[in-house]
Amino acid sequence: MQTAPVSTVPTPTAAAPTGLTIAVEPHAALLAYTAAWDDLAANAADPNPFYERSALLPALSTLPDGKAVEVVMVWAANPLPKQPPILCGLFPIVRHASWKGVPLRTIETWKHLYSYLGTPLVRADRASEVLDAFLDWAGEQASLVVWRAISSDTAFRHALTDAGNRRRLGSYQEARHTRAMFRPAASAEAYLDRALGGKKHKELRRQQRRLGELGRLEVHELGRDADVEPYIRDFLELEARGWKGHHGSAMRDDPTARALFEAYLRGAHARGQLNAWKLALADRPLPVAIKLNLRAGAGAIAFKIAYDESLAKYSPGVLLELDHIERLHRPGAPAWVDSGAAAEHPMINHLWRDRLGIETLVTATGDRAGAFAVAALPLARLARAALRHLKPAKT
Repeated sequence: MQTAPVSTVPTPTAAAPTGLTIAVEPHAALLAYTAAWDDLAANAADPNPFYERSALLPALSTLPDGKAVEVVMVWAANPLPKQPPILCGLFPIVRHASWKGVPLRTIETWKHLYSYLGTPLVRADRASEVLDAFLDWAGEQASLVVWRAISSDTAFRHALTDAGNRRRLGSYQEARHTRAMFRPAASAEAYLDRALGGKKHKELRRQQRRLGELGRLEVHELGRDADVEPYIRDFLELEARGWKGHHGSAMRDDPTARALFEAYLRGAHARGQLNAWKLALADRPLPVAIKLNLRAGAGAIAFKIAYDESLAKYSPGVLLELDHIERLHRPGAPAWVDSGAAAEHPMINHLWRDRLGIETLVTATGDRAGAFAVAALPLARLARAALRHLKPAKT
């Protein structure tokens, strides 16, 4: 992908009282701002690899609902003379005429099936101003803003809370769950002792020895300058040989999912933001497990894992995860890893004992209709739940 010339200047569509400007762009126009976009991603309050250009651009061009997405870009004047403006915020959005049956204009941040996080990119040192500018703009466009799948206890969420309190905007938590998150302990041994206990750890070492009886076990890590294509091919093949392949849902057989997966990995690797490992048996053509992480600022998001299901009795995916935990305690490793997993994931929840809150938040933008809707939505949800549990009267 070509990097935009530094002279690229956006055409503002609105000015905010903060002194920032707003430009709303269709995705076809975003290539003009890749240099500014990369700089924003590197300085975001909360990193989100799914909104960096190597992931968002392919998603917008590949997914059917990407055609409806607009990208709200918040810009600040550059204090240096003759330099282009600074991109301070990036919000992929879709517009709706109603929300949950309420006929009010709504702006919703866009999150798709292949992303695990919906936190917009805002510059860390200007998060408060950026959210004020965005909410000023949103108040002219809609009555509600729906923030999908944002992290609960992070810098962005704190800035959003502060902005809502300053403006006295009501908000409503539409959904919330937690998912596994990794934070290192004093050592890998201490971490595994706490997570597994001695008995389970002993059983996994026994499975590792038994798997090693089939051939020499090796863990290969993708190097910064190595070819990513073998990892892409092996992952797609390994996944296709498992239950997803048997049910017709493997990425190898889904052109849209495959194109997006390949774009994610190639883009992240080109920018030094892909961590990948294979657990292999010597002389075996396919690895027995593969794990892929996307780096995100000081941390990472666990993107995908696959294993050879014909060897399930040896727990190859868990064995690779044990090696992964050991590597996460080495110098230079990510400070944290978001599992990106479902709330009740049976494997990772037992290994990673920390938790990350994920929520969908509905915020009023300032008009009376939005404020009333946000106040009424919890009651409406309670009423719907009560009606579902009512039993028909006996006659």
